[in-house]
Amino acid sequence: MAKEEQFNQYAIDLAQRFEEVIQWAIENWPNKDFPLMQSDFVETRKEIANIAGPKLGTVGGNSGQTASSSVPDDPQYIDMNPAPWP
Repeated sequence: MAKEEQFNQYAIDLAQRFEEVIQWAIENWPNKDFPLMQSDFVETRKEIANIAGPKLGTVGGNSGQTASSSVPDDPQYIDMNPAPWP
């Protein structure tokens, strides 16, 4: 259980620090004619969720438990049909 708590605390700290960096970047962006917005960081948030979710979860031995719930844009359709022969 100690490792799980450590992983959870790491994920919380990572998310909090990342949000602080985003806020700093938005506030200190030098090009005022083309300001940064929260939406500019959507893809980066997905990557951070992947790091703090499935990757971190597999270290603790509970791989797959949080993989689909932490990244909201996982593909729902996987093509199972093979490509035709040439």
